[in-house]
Amino acid sequence: MLIDVKLTEALQTIGLTDKQTAVYLALLQLGRGSAYSIALKSGLKKPTTYVILDELIEKGLASRVPRVKKQLYIPHSPQDVFASAEDKFARAKEKLPELLALTRGEPTKVSTLYYEGIEGVKQLLEYGLKDGAGKELVGFYATDMNADPELVRYFKNEWVASIKKNNIQQRVIAPAHDSLKDYRDMDAGINRTVKTVPYEQYSSEVAIDVVGDVVRIQDYKNLQGVAIENADVAKTVREIFEMVWNKS
Repeated sequence: MLIDVKLTEALQTIGLTDKQTAVYLALLQLGRGSAYSIALKSGLKKPTTYVILDELIEKGLASRVPRVKKQLYIPHSPQDVFASAEDKFARAKEKLPELLALTRGEPTKVSTLYYEGIEGVKQLLEYGLKDGAGKELVGFYATDMNADPELVRYFKNEWVASIKKNNIQQRVIAPAHDSLKDYRDMDAGINRTVKTVPYEQYSSEVAIDVVGDVVRIQDYKNLQGVAIENADVAKTVREIFEMVWNKS
């Protein structure tokens, strides 16, 4: 089986061994197949292929086809595989500040976390809410005009639930725009006080807010974001917010 070495390296980057990579690539090419056909395609022995298939199933890269006389296997979409890997990495990376603190034997003074993709932005929006429970979130909210529909649904459902669960008060400055009417209708129910600014003056698709000691910058259009956990940075952003709030 001739496969571009870069494809092999890409799969090994997310934790697959040489044999797991060979079997997964063979399964992708076949679409579905028996252990025997997968073994022939991958160049591995059949007993080894059975073991590797079980490992791929455990990792979430393949499944058995149910209710068939002959045992068949199908691959999971590479897109889903890499999305899952990114999600696991992002969750693990949230613990980086704690790990760094352990290695130095002192609290981490500054931590910066980067997020990408829809799931990454969702994780960013959840970051800091638990530690900020019962506190006030302040910031500059953005339009969602070019945000992915899945992200818009998240704003109006799961994120609202997280805000309520953590009893977080909100004061925010937002663009005055008809597309945000649904959010304004929700404000009273989630303890959110909003001052609007004419859209001609403030039309950002990037939101910046602060809760506790965490500053979060969210780019909804390009699905990127940053969380900065630092008390001094948080204090500065709050002071900037208060200056604008008092003049609005």
